[in-house]
Amino acid sequence: MSQKEKVTQHIRLFKGPEHACGYLDDRIAVSVFADPSLLLNNDLYSELSRQGFRRSGEHVYRPHCTGCSACWAYRVVVDDFKPSRSQRRVLNHNNSYEVSLESADCFEEDYQLYEKYISTRHKDGDMYPPSKRQYSDFLFSEWCDTALLRVRDNGKLIAVICLDVLDDGLSAVYSFFDTSPDYKSLGVFVILKTIEYCQKMQLPYCYLGYYVQGCQKMDYKIKYRPAEVFRNKRWLSLD
Repeated sequence: MSQKEKVTQHIRLFKGPEHACGYLDDRIAVSVFADPSLLLNNDLYSELSRQGFRRSGEHVYRPHCTGCSACWAYRVVVDDFKPSRSQRRVLNHNNSYEVSLESADCFEEDYQLYEKYISTRHKDGDMYPPSKRQYSDFLFSEWCDTALLRVRDNGKLIAVICLDVLDDGLSAVYSFFDTSPDYKSLGVFVILKTIEYCQKMQLPYCYLGYYVQGCQKMDYKIKYRPAEVFRNKRWLSLD
């Protein structure tokens, strides 16, 4: 057991309030949060990620629902990943776009794309209406090493994925993109490019958040394989 694993065993966890599950109908969800008074850093967060936690703004959390264990932390095994035929088509279709991995600064251009995306795709969700404060509080943290993968079409920003740079991978926080018919499969494209950056940076994993059994809108994650899921306090290969 590493020293960091020993440290995480002594982190106090605080149970959040019960709320309606955003993934499964008629379920009540609860999360536990790492002690908000703790001085978090990227190394400790990396270790917590290996124990199934994720970040939202300054908070690090993990589902802790009574009688339900449908949420599994999901990570792609980068070295063994090979794009499927349909994923290769997405890469080929979008290969003329400029892709860059840049520092996570709050630019007006990024926010305008985010605002349009939320207002178009998630008008019925709890992220609507978007605001600059909500955008920055959700995506960024003072203690976390975060980057933005940006995609441009002849200089026009068309897609962004926010990524936490862990010591063993890139962790996808959120992606948003131009939803007009002019562009195809940008959500798939940014994940594939994230996996490519993991390969270039020699990072073994691409963390894709939680895969939720029985939730159709989360089924897209199982298309990125081979992968591992965090169940019963350990990572298991997803068959």
